[in-house]
Amino acid sequence: MLKRILSTIAVGLGLMVNQAYSADAFQEGVHYQTLAKPVVTSDPARVEVLELFWYGCPHCDTVDPALKAWAQQLPSDVLFTRMPVVFGRSWEMHARMFWVAKNLGLLEQIHEPLFNAIHREGQRLQRVDDVVAFFERYGADPAVVKRELAGFATESALRLADARVRAYGIQGVPALVVNGQFVTGVSQAGGEEKLFQLLDELIEKSREK
Repeated sequence: MLKRILSTIAVGLGLMVNQAYSADAFQEGVHYQTLAKPVVTSDPARVEVLELFWYGCPHCDTVDPALKAWAQQLPSDVLFTRMPVVFGRSWEMHARMFWVAKNLGLLEQIHEPLFNAIHREGQRLQRVDDVVAFFERYGADPAVVKRELAGFATESALRLADARVRAYGIQGVPALVVNGQFVTGVSQAGGEEKLFQLLDELIEKSREK
């Protein structure tokens, strides 16, 4: 928990330090990739910043507080959203949990606790019974959770997410996609502090198009 608090504080300091960097510091093909064929975003009227992640990823867990703090400061013409990636069998149940939580209106309530359960409480959350018990802590009906885990809406979301991930061409997480066209990540940007400056610049670049 201390790590998450310190990371949140760090992003505030990082946003100030970022102003000192020159816009010329970021290079296409080095710090970010531009997709030859942009992927359609969820709201064409706004600039979309999409985080691709996995709840079991320690790097996703580490950057989450700073990313949340940054996203809370975004202007109204920018939409921040998340999408779980499935790169392995153990990733699938966590992705199902994300979509079930979203469909039940519980995503904001369970997002951080789910990271905590996996990374600080040692829960694997792979068995249906364990997943249902986790959701029960937030008032969800066990029967509804079981139904939604294998329901049509969840299966459809998984297929659509898989298609979008392939279109983005990412190889790992966390990855950030700006406006369905620019793809980057923490290490590619040059670290967490520079990531947020880069995202700001890519947002501005998207506005100019």
